[in-house]
Amino acid sequence: MKDYKVMFVGSSGSGKTTAISTVSEITPVITDVMNTDCKNLKKETTTVGLDYGEVSLPDMQRRKMRLYGTPGQARFSFMWKTVVQGTTGIVLLADNSLQNPLEEIRHYLQIFKDRLRGQECAGILGISKTDINPYPGKREYQQVLKELEIDIPIVIIDTRDYSSVMLMLTTLSLHLHKEDLYGDAEEKVNVLT
Repeated sequence: MKDYKVMFVGSSGSGKTTAISTVSEITPVITDVMNTDCKNLKKETTTVGLDYGEVSLPDMQRRKMRLYGTPGQARFSFMWKTVVQGTTGIVLLADNSLQNPLEEIRHYLQIFKDRLRGQECAGILGISKTDINPYPGKREYQQVLKELEIDIPIVIIDTRDYSSVMLMLTTLSLHLHKEDLYGDAEEKVNVLT
């Protein structure tokens, strides 16, 4: 039985590093450095490599989720192509505090839509920072998913809160487990170790 490889994607500042750090059962590998990106100076640090953590969920029969956080900046997009290989789950984080969060998340959905549409891997969309800006809400994000013909669950998430992140990962794990039961698990479950 192999573990699940889960990739976190989203804009810089959406909470990928924070979410992984919040739930990881091991000391997470964090590759944040001082932020020099003039476009996104609201953050002191930014991910320039990969973040990594691990978590076990009760319903996964001793399997682990291996969590890979990717940089949000377009200049590091070459890493997305590498990390996505063998990925069984994709967590897309939408930063609701951005000026146009729907267009920002649409960008990431466009990049990964073939994998999410083709049942190559399970996905979930987490909306973060709704405490800063409650709009847009789930309905507007659902419309974007519908336009792109992507059918994945949406959750409101506080990436700093253990229970919130675990609820999102548990929801994702239900879809991963369903894929194992009904899909070709040997092809879909591949972990970089």
